[in-house]
Amino acid sequence: MDDRFPPSTECTLTGATLVDVTHRRLLRADLLVRGGVIAGIGRAGQDFPHTETRIDLTGTFLAPGLIDPHLHIESSLLSPAQFALEAVRHGTTGILADPHEIANVIGCEGIGMFLRDAETLPLDLFVGIPSCVPATPLEDAGAEITAADVAALLPHPGVFGLAEMMNVPAILHGWGEAREKVTLACDMGKLVDGHCPGLTGEDLLTYVSNGCRDGKVRIMSDHECTAPDEVLEKHRAGMTIAMRFGSAGKDLPRILPGLPQARPGAGFAEGRFMVCSDDLDPVELVEEGHMERIVREARYLLRRQGWDPEAATVEALALATVHPGRYAAPFLRSQGHPPMGELAIGQRANLVAFDALDSLRVMRVFHHGRMVFDGTRVVPPAALGEQETREGVAGWNTLHLPRRFEAGDFALRHRGREGTVDVNVIGLTDGLPTRLRKVTCPVREGEPLSPPGTSKIAVIERHGNGGGFSVGFVDRCLAEGAVATTVSHDSHNLMVLGADDRAMAEAVNRLGEWGGGMVAVGGEVVHLPLPLGGLMSTENAETVARGYQALREAVRRQGGHPNLFMRISFLALPVIPEVRITNRGLVDVGRFDFMPLYG
Repeated sequence: MDDRFPPSTECTLTGATLVDVTHRRLLRADLLVRGGVIAGIGRAGQDFPHTETRIDLTGTFLAPGLIDPHLHIESSLLSPAQFALEAVRHGTTGILADPHEIANVIGCEGIGMFLRDAETLPLDLFVGIPSCVPATPLEDAGAEITAADVAALLPHPGVFGLAEMMNVPAILHGWGEAREKVTLACDMGKLVDGHCPGLTGEDLLTYVSNGCRDGKVRIMSDHECTAPDEVLEKHRAGMTIAMRFGSAGKDLPRILPGLPQARPGAGFAEGRFMVCSDDLDPVELVEEGHMERIVREARYLLRRQGWDPEAATVEALALATVHPGRYAAPFLRSQGHPPMGELAIGQRANLVAFDALDSLRVMRVFHHGRMVFDGTRVVPPAALGEQETREGVAGWNTLHLPRRFEAGDFALRHRGREGTVDVNVIGLTDGLPTRLRKVTCPVREGEPLSPPGTSKIAVIERHGNGGGFSVGFVDRCLAEGAVATTVSHDSHNLMVLGADDRAMAEAVNRLGEWGGGMVAVGGEVVHLPLPLGGLMSTENAETVARGYQALREAVRRQGGHPNLFMRISFLALPVIPEVRITNRGLVDVGRFDFMPLYG
């Protein structure tokens, strides 16, 4: 064992200024760590003089390790092991992950892969059981997670509960097994994450109570809020609010300044507020960070509200430590796990040392009392990632297209007289929601011209279930060529978007040959392989970030948005308003039903 990375039997951490996020204060004290938990807090240099191992943290600020309470690791395009190695560098020591994406491709085997990897990581990875696989009956996924599967998985000590319940209509109306899955998790004392964008009034109360309307909170959190009023109503209904600041959704700046808790002298001490990333692309992760990046953003927003620098920093840190720790507390207690998120005796010794409160540069990271990052490198357990590279993992070779595609497959013909036709177009916004846009388009020889200001988009069933494909239009995203990806939430069918049909066919066929991933077809062909379920690479974060950046640059040369792949990956997700497209057709999310392309 390298001397810089001592085991967690017993050691004293000395010389640091402790960031007490519970009481919002700074103090000079030493920490005694024994058996992976904080065993004592004593006077600096005085109370623990005989500890065999002493680590000098003089000049640093020692805080609880950062916690991401809602994350889809697959969106980083990294395996759980490679994500953990990068996240630890950024001070993250705890994650509540929803493996919804891989579960939609390979079902329970994907959840099992996450749980196996969690045993070898240099941080705490707790896994939620995806509640909606498939997310809706409006698409074709590669697998199904039933109530029986939920019941079988819930007893696992690494399962925190039921991951985001996004099938709001099923909860409101009692359809299918949605309410049963929530009840199973609640009865076991575990968590139930929510997902209810824009839900309000009586429907919100029905949803939060899992249809019982008895005032008991059963669906416990929401990360989909986009405005302060929505946050406050859901908070009053009993939910814990995770304010999102990821690559696809950056709602924190829209929310936090409008909350009364953000006023100087107020604060979030009541506790049911936290921050999360939800989805984070590999370039943003490597170049900007993980949870410490969100803490910096929250601090910036508080400073703009008039907070002094020190108080703003401590308050922002609380949103990423004590608050998500308390959200996770019922699950941790139910499994006999030590609590996390605070500097207190009995707490899990997951810690991060920053060089200063203004920079929040990570200098040291401790997991269960063992130093896993020394400011330069991460030392993972020897068994890290064994499951990912083993031959025969079910996540490999998951792209099963029925045939090669041709340009004519993407031609749209309107059956009617020549003249004009109104076309329903997916209108993009700055965030995840979309808007229905109607565009009048001339029709010639039975085929409508591309509506002005649009790109063509298609979703192709890729799991080998014979689900077919659909074609539609979206606000213009590319000036030339095409892009295609097997990362398209939530069923992760193959999505292709383009300026011309030939390039779209080539992009689809290229991914068919390579077994999935992402590709840009323009003056050149740029490809990022994602062999794990067509969603994740087994390469390290820097390698994947370089590959993803090369794709972004290729898309920019094609006249596209630099973060196009992340932006379009949600266009097949029919649980976020207002209009989406799946392999079965164009979806009116409000009616939870299909809509015609023309009309």
